[in-house]
Amino acid sequence: MTKYDIFRLFLNLCELIAFLSGMICFRKIKSSYWKWFVVYLGLIVIAEFTGEYLLIIRQVPNQWIYTWFVIPLEYLFLFWIFFMYFKDSAYQYWPLYSGVLYTIAYIIDMAYLRFQEFAFSSFSYMLGCVLLLLLIIFYFVRLFKSDSILQFKEDMMFWVCTGLLVFFLGSFPFYGLWNTLVNDHPKVFNIYWMVQIAFDCVMYLFFACAFVWGKLK
Repeated sequence: MTKYDIFRLFLNLCELIAFLSGMICFRKIKSSYWKWFVVYLGLIVIAEFTGEYLLIIRQVPNQWIYTWFVIPLEYLFLFWIFFMYFKDSAYQYWPLYSGVLYTIAYIIDMAYLRFQEFAFSSFSYMLGCVLLLLLIIFYFVRLFKSDSILQFKEDMMFWVCTGLLVFFLGSFPFYGLWNTLVNDHPKVFNIYWMVQIAFDCVMYLFFACAFVWGKLK
């Protein structure tokens, strides 16, 4: 087992911890839209373990799982979560605009990448990342202006947004330069790959904190 396999397995463990935390705390969120966050994490776990099986056991490239399923699901679901959270606020329609813009960018990416072998959809990923970071900024602005800042630990969205901020801000350059790094600077790519895996692990552990410490308002 290589160090890359160890990093992937540790990420899978963190994803599983987040999902199991949601299942354990499901009773307190089952009447809210947060229950779908647990379903989302379950789908991510299934997709990730399927990808690892294809790569390690069957020696089949698993990038298509992430390009066609995991990444689009991730962005569109998170935009939906922000839409539900921002209901009846000044930011209500920003997640909808973000979802539409990302979908258009993704279609453009796929139209181009169908001619490429194992290329990464950097254009739509980067646009989605920028839009998501904008929504996260809106969340923190709203939090700091409200009395909820005094009980931030009990705000599920605080933990989710903090986790997203760590991962997407930290991995922004990596995914934006993916195609360049993997082709022209493989050593830098391998090092940064492990760094972004660490950011990914932190994000899922923050998701687990959201279920454990978070309370519905």
